[in-house]
Amino acid sequence: MNNPRALVVGNFDGVHLGHQHLLKSLIQKSKEKNLIPSVMMFNPHPLYVLEKDYAPCLLSTIEERVYHIKSLGIEDITLIEFNKEFSQMSAKDFLKHIVYEKLNTKLLIVGYDWRYGAKREGEFELAKEMGEVLGFEVIPSTPYMVNGHIISSTLIRRLLKEGNLKDAKTYLGRDYNIRRRVIRGKSLGSKIGFPTANIEDTSNMCLKEGVYAVRVEDKYLGVANYGKRPTVDNTLENILEVHILDFNKNLYGNYLNISFLGFLREEKKFDSIGTLKSQIQEDIKKAKELFSF
Repeated sequence: MNNPRALVVGNFDGVHLGHQHLLKSLIQKSKEKNLIPSVMMFNPHPLYVLEKDYAPCLLSTIEERVYHIKSLGIEDITLIEFNKEFSQMSAKDFLKHIVYEKLNTKLLIVGYDWRYGAKREGEFELAKEMGEVLGFEVIPSTPYMVNGHIISSTLIRRLLKEGNLKDAKTYLGRDYNIRRRVIRGKSLGSKIGFPTANIEDTSNMCLKEGVYAVRVEDKYLGVANYGKRPTVDNTLENILEVHILDFNKNLYGNYLNISFLGFLREEKKFDSIGTLKSQIQEDIKKAKELFSF
């Protein structure tokens, strides 16, 4: 059997300050009880399987979440494939067969609003009752608040969609950042004098369409556009492309750490490529004035 664990279950999208508070509590309790601090996450987000039309934009990929969670000191992460079959598992079976038997959980810490099992039938009291029968402790976590706001992924998604990076940073505990792969684009940026790195898996980001000042790999300033490039080719899905200042290396296939520093302007369609080029120069000037480091 696996070594005994202290466990929290959730999606942890963004790994914001509320998540960090929960995970630090998990680590502390694990030390007190000599348990392995562990996290269970679902992939994909359950709503993408159950009600795709209502699924949220995502703050982070599974890989980004794993990175942030491990950086806090969590030793074990279990990823559960969330599919139609898994969604039909009863709350009791989930607690018995997955939480208790599969993971050998001795302590389960649950969020204040945690729901689980088929039709979200499970809640704290059921978990506590099952724990008493099977032999694991269940304790609740309290909402984590900053400036009178309960921190949640939903709150941060809204702030980013509004272009409010300042408040999003307050609740994330860091600049909003991603780590994703550079893929080949159409080289349209190079043709107008501003080569860009096209970033993979960005069509469903929680960002307002527009132009941003960004920090790349913690050392380069850049200007990024998130949207459909209406002046150039008007794509069907949103694309994130980053022009890195004072940089001319080939990045195809590499992963880049990109931190969003500030929202510069909304995306718009220009009358000509020349007008677009002039605006990009203004965007770069503004980014340097506000965020040079």
